[in-house]
Amino acid sequence: MTIGEKIRRRRLELGLTQREVAGDSVTRNLICRIERGDCLPSLDTLYAVAKALSVPVAYLVSEDDDYAVFAVSEALPSIRRAYAAGHYADCLTEIGKLPPEGIADEVAYLAAASSLGLAERALGDGNLKKIPEYVEEAKRYAEKTVLPTAWLLARCELCRAVAKCPETPRWEIKREAYLKNAESAIGYNAFLYLSDDEGIVCDREAFNLHRQARGMIAQRRYREALAVLLELEEKKSTGELDPYFLYRVYTDTETCCREIGDFEMAYRYSTKRVSLLREFRE
Repeated sequence: MTIGEKIRRRRLELGLTQREVAGDSVTRNLICRIERGDCLPSLDTLYAVAKALSVPVAYLVSEDDDYAVFAVSEALPSIRRAYAAGHYADCLTEIGKLPPEGIADEVAYLAAASSLGLAERALGDGNLKKIPEYVEEAKRYAEKTVLPTAWLLARCELCRAVAKCPETPRWEIKREAYLKNAESAIGYNAFLYLSDDEGIVCDREAFNLHRQARGMIAQRRYREALAVLLELEEKKSTGELDPYFLYRVYTDTETCCREIGDFEMAYRYSTKRVSLLREFRE
């Protein structure tokens, strides 16, 4: 694309006439001749036209045809540096200078992450009034990128909940949306299993039953614990038990059977446990 073609394309994008681009610096006729390719602009003319079109001279003489692509390639290094340094406001300022069509993918991702960074910083400073604005901004930018933002949206929800009710934020969390994003972001079920906290990977009743059974095992009340575990396993048919949680139930049931001398039943649950473990690995 020639310089004249770039000028015409950018002028039409902005909805400007040739006379408006010419201004007081050059003539409309000269702009017309440049766009047709009849002549090349002087350096002074380039500066005047670039200013009227809100683009740098470097774009008009570059090999990039699309101004948005050029603008992003020029700004991205400084945007990345600002984000890496934790200068989130500066990062967003630089992004705000880009044409709207250039705010996508990596740029939109960095904008969303920067907005979240400001929200979390405001949370730490006790400035709750600004958090809703930052959170909504983060969500808007997140919609413009194909990069994964589940982690970001989960943390936005936590910030929003605290800002809405700092006294009891737990009750303000949109639990279903939060858990969906958290699980998508970090494999939440696996994390909870590894961290020995199954309170969210299954329903509350199942969690309480398992905790009760474990307490009995710790007191060597194996028969009582076994009764609770067998009751708990019945929930498997309803699909309420997460496989990681179910693996624990099988393991504890096997332990109880072995301790009371029922080795046949212990073998049965050992087989169930190994089969489930095999499914994990396949």
